[in-house]
Amino acid sequence: MKIHYSSSDDELVFINHPVMGKPNKEVDDFKFWWNDERTICAISITNYTEESKEFRKNLHLIQLGGIWRGVTITDEEIRETRKELLKVLEEKW
Repeated sequence: MKIHYSSSDDELVFINHPVMGKPNKEVDDFKFWWNDERTICAISITNYTEESKEFRKNLHLIQLGGIWRGVTITDEEIRETRKELLKVLEEKW
């Protein structure tokens, strides 16, 4: 296992098993290599500094998908929903 950061390229590379050739999947600044058993062999993150800042900034957020894509749920909405659910539970007991 090897982790390497190149400051000149701003790229972080994690290698779990040796890889050759092009990545199996590329998504934005992420590249993934895997073997025939679907075990991840390597991950490369280009533009690492920016990706790291974005990750830390959004650490407490969860991106919703499907019909919920783009919907934002506030902490206040979560608290109100919890109160409503607790009332329902108290009524049942």
